[in-house]
Amino acid sequence: SYVGPRVVLALVAILYGTNFPLGAIMNQNLPASAATSSRMVLASIALFPFLLQLKPSLRIQVLIGGAFVSLGYISQSVALIDTSPATVSFLGAATVIVCPILQWVVDKKPMSIKDAPQTWLAAFLCLSGVAALELIDSSSDVSSTFSLAERVSRLGA
Repeated sequence: SYVGPRVVLALVAILYGTNFPLGAIMNQNLPASAATSSRMVLASIALFPFLLQLKPSLRIQVLIGGAFVSLGYISQSVALIDTSPATVSFLGAATVIVCPILQWVVDKKPMSIKDAPQTWLAAFLCLSGVAALELIDSSSDVSSTFSLAERVSRLGA
């Protein structure tokens, strides 16, 4: 179907967007180590059935990849202790820019808008979403927080 996968992708993007604010809430109520370990335990439980189906030749690569993902979550958890979720999400979103630049520098892969339009679209969408989060200040009420038009009008004022 055409709509089904797109709806699932939109829901995943929405859930991912809650990652940083929820991480900050967890860090306010738990030590960074407890917040990170609880996330890792939940992920392990969810992914355990797939681990049993993993080809033996891929186990080392998966272990290395998992170690880097864990390092990223630990770093995020520590960063959320004294940094705002919007700033941490902005820095995380910078990978959408950094990774294509590394592909261009290291692999000499062409990265013009004609050669890789999806990369530029992803970078624009990601950074514009994070920019919208950065416009939201904590002093406003919930109804105006979700009103991007109100934020844009404040920029013009």
